[in-house]
Amino acid sequence: MDPLTHGVIGLAISAFSGDPVSLANPVSIGAAIGAMSPDLDVITRLLFDDMVYLKHHRGKSHSVPMLALFSIAITGVLSFIYPNFNFLQVLFFTFMGALSHTIFDILNSYGAMLFKKKRKLSVLMLYDPVISILALFLIFYQSHNVYTYVGVFLLVKAYIIARFFMKKHVEKKILAIYGNGYKVEGISVMPGMMAFHKWDFIVNSRSHNIVGQYNMIKKKHFVRNRFKRNQEIRDIALNTNLGAYFLDFSPNFHVVRTREEGREILKFIDLRYFIKGSFMHHGTIEFDNLGNVAQSYFQPYALTKKIAINEV
Repeated sequence: MDPLTHGVIGLAISAFSGDPVSLANPVSIGAAIGAMSPDLDVITRLLFDDMVYLKHHRGKSHSVPMLALFSIAITGVLSFIYPNFNFLQVLFFTFMGALSHTIFDILNSYGAMLFKKKRKLSVLMLYDPVISILALFLIFYQSHNVYTYVGVFLLVKAYIIARFFMKKHVEKKILAIYGNGYKVEGISVMPGMMAFHKWDFIVNSRSHNIVGQYNMIKKKHFVRNRFKRNQEIRDIALNTNLGAYFLDFSPNFHVVRTREEGREILKFIDLRYFIKGSFMHHGTIEFDNLGNVAQSYFQPYALTKKIAINEV
C-alpha cells in the first residue's frame, strides 16, 4: 500500500484509544507516523540504486524489532512536542500503527518481513477502497462505542477472509482451465492492481509459463502472454550474477533467448506485475562471440533504465 493509505489506517487505529482523532492528539500523530515509518527503507533508493532498493524493500525495516525501534523513537520525539502525555499509551498505539503497515503489506502481492523472511498472502490490492472507507469511518465518526469498534474490526476480518476465498476460487478456476492441457507445476494468483473483481494469474507448467487475468464478474479470463519454457536456457541464465539476483528477487520469472547482431542475448522477465502494456521489471544478459558474458544489467520499472551488473 502507499504511505498515505498506511497513514490513514494508522489514524483509524488511534480511534480505538477512545480519544478523538486529531492533530492535537499525540496518540493520533504517533499511530499515523508509526504506520508510515517502515517505508523509511526508501532511503536505500536515494543512497544506492533501484536494484538495492528492490532487494531490501519491505525487508528488515518492516520486521518487529525495527517496528519497535521506530515506535520508541517516534514516541520519544513526540514527548518533546506534547508535554504531559501518557508515554506508554502513545508508544502502544504508535507500535500498533507500525505493525499495521507490515500486516497490510503482507496481505498484498508484494509481501513484507515480519520476522525472519518476507511473506505474502496476495489478497488485497495495493490500494484497497474497502479498507480505506472503513478507516475513514473510524477517523471522522467521533461517537464511537464498543459496537462500532467491534463492528469495524469484524468487517475488516470478514472482508479479508472473503478476499482469501475469492483468491482460492480463482485458483480452482484457472486449474480447471489449464489442468488438462498442461502439466501444471504451480499457480500464482494475485489481486489486480486496481480492479476489485480482477485477479492476475501465472501458470507454471512443464512446457509454458502462462500469464493472464481472470474477471470474476464476467467469469472469463484472457491470456497476456504464453511463454514456452526452455530449461537449458534458464539454467544458463541462472548461472550468472543477474540470474542469482532474479532467483532471489522474484518467484515467477521467465527467460527469453534472442539474437541481435549475431550475439546471443538472454532476457529475464518478472511475470508478477503488468502495467500499461508491459511487465514492470526486466534483466538482460549479452554474450560475446565466444559465449562469454559481455555485459548484463537489471532494468527496473522500464526497459530504458539499465543498472549494470558485475559478472566477474
